[in-house]
Amino acid sequence: MRIRLGRSSAGFSAAYRELAFRISLAVVALPVVSTYSQSSSIPIEHFIFIIQENHSFDNYFGTYPGANGIPPGTALADYPGGPLVNKPYLETKTHISADLPHDWLSYRVAWDNGAMDGFLWGEYSQGSHYYGKGIPVPTPNPALVKIVKRKRASATVPLSTLADGEIVSPNGFIDDEDDEAPWVGAANEALADAAPAPKGTPDWKKRPRWVIETLSYMDGSIVPNYWTYAHDYTLCDAFFSSESGSSAPNHLYPIAGQAASIVSNDGLGSQNIAVYMFPSVINLLGNAGITWKYYSGFNTVVEGIWNPLPGFRQYSKRMGLHVDEHLAKTVEFKHDVKNGALPQVCWITPSSDQSEHPPNDVQVGMWYVTRLINAIMESSYWNNCAIIVMWDESGGFYDHVPPRQVDEFGFGFRVPALVISPWSRSGQVIHTQYDLTSPLKLIETKFGLPSLTARDASSNTMLECFDFNQTPLLPHIIKKN
Repeated sequence: MRIRLGRSSAGFSAAYRELAFRISLAVVALPVVSTYSQSSSIPIEHFIFIIQENHSFDNYFGTYPGANGIPPGTALADYPGGPLVNKPYLETKTHISADLPHDWLSYRVAWDNGAMDGFLWGEYSQGSHYYGKGIPVPTPNPALVKIVKRKRASATVPLSTLADGEIVSPNGFIDDEDDEAPWVGAANEALADAAPAPKGTPDWKKRPRWVIETLSYMDGSIVPNYWTYAHDYTLCDAFFSSESGSSAPNHLYPIAGQAASIVSNDGLGSQNIAVYMFPSVINLLGNAGITWKYYSGFNTVVEGIWNPLPGFRQYSKRMGLHVDEHLAKTVEFKHDVKNGALPQVCWITPSSDQSEHPPNDVQVGMWYVTRLINAIMESSYWNNCAIIVMWDESGGFYDHVPPRQVDEFGFGFRVPALVISPWSRSGQVIHTQYDLTSPLKLIETKFGLPSLTARDASSNTMLECFDFNQTPLLPHIIKKN
């Protein structure tokens, strides 16, 4: 069943939204099957999904030849109706100075009903709240998720401060993206309220100096390995984050096809966890006997916003399935490859310093990803694998393409996606629409599995990125000089 929802959330009737929601839940009843019907037309036996953090497509590939990149003459105003004086610029450093806010409200202000012109007034706390008045923020669905306190909260750790007064978490994040310091976002909100600009100051002048970094972009001189993979293999320029929200919901879509109406990291982190009460890949793959692992850069069995699977522990146990045996540290990935123990499907998430999450050095993350890819390319797994590198959400960076609103939650903004395989369409930019549920749809198609929700049921399969009749591509192993 393919379900296409309307183009604008404003155009939904309440009855239609309710019907769509009921249909999405109806799709989740998964049969228990002891075998699966593998598609013989897809000669891929191992799927490796590498998920990095917080960059828009335009931020990494906005000037890539042949891609739908930054339009010539692009300029944004400091405030609605103001002069178009702020232009995208090439970032020559390997990191920006601060983390850009990228919560639900920031994204909706930046989106501006599809105009994609609100980034400068949406990417800081005062601006997003001032211009975001009246924008509703969804709340988690209590029938699908319960937020509970951790048994033992993480110890308080010292924080530092940027020149503009923004508080930085131990891992360098100024919002609540950091598992170790979810209180940082709230502290910055309090700081903004406590130190308002002088009376009469125009609102656009209240923005911190680093907000202009939303318009920064990088090219092959800063992320050369990614541009090389795009040249040699396949680049997708219509791959969207699944939701106009932060990391927590966008890490749920690749493994569950939904996020239980969660749109932010609020309430999750070192103090709280989520208990999810709906199916995920634990059921999808476990019921079919397909081998899989989720490699995490953090504590493997402890739930985090980049490692949500432990939150399904109670639900999966009731289904007779167990998640812990499928959780491993990211550093174990190479060991599994070397020892012939790579599962049929795996997801790989980074540690914070390897994540490319601002303000971290993007080249540190790029070389981390390159080493993962090299490990596959240097093994026999290369002959029948597909590696998909994707970013969870755009991190507050500018992107010019308005995301189609398939329901009230998303799509979110475009993110980069690379498809690396002997069967990749070499040097091609694929313009087919995908989102974070598309890799999920790809493995469902390969293994003849049912869909988890309406989202993955209606997603494109990513088979457009492959040519199974071509002479298999050779591995391109990239090493540091």
